Amino acid sequence: MEGGVFHDPAVAEILETKFVEARLHTDYKENREREMRMVQSTAQPIYLVLDPVTEEVHARFDGASVVSNAPFIEFLEQGWESARPGVGATEGAHADSTEAE
Repeated sequence: MEGGVFHDPAVAEILETKFVEARLHTDYKENREREMRMVQSTAQPIYLVLDPVTEEVHARFDGASVVSNAPFIEFLEQGWESARPGVGATEGAHADSTEAE
């Protein structure tokens, strides 16, 4: 995903203008435990759009997008809209990846 999808201009524009990136490095035990609490899974990659204050998950995308970037773009747009109904209660949304490095 990082080598292909994120470099797609359509994806990059959404990520750069609407989201703040946050990563959960799951090679640490406490982060794996947090991942289980948040999404009841340790599969990777999992991408989330979540509220930075409440950690409410507004959208989730499991796995890699290998055939087309359209499903990932749709996930980002739907997550953005869900996180900001009208104008929304938060200043922005976080795109969080639980992909290990």
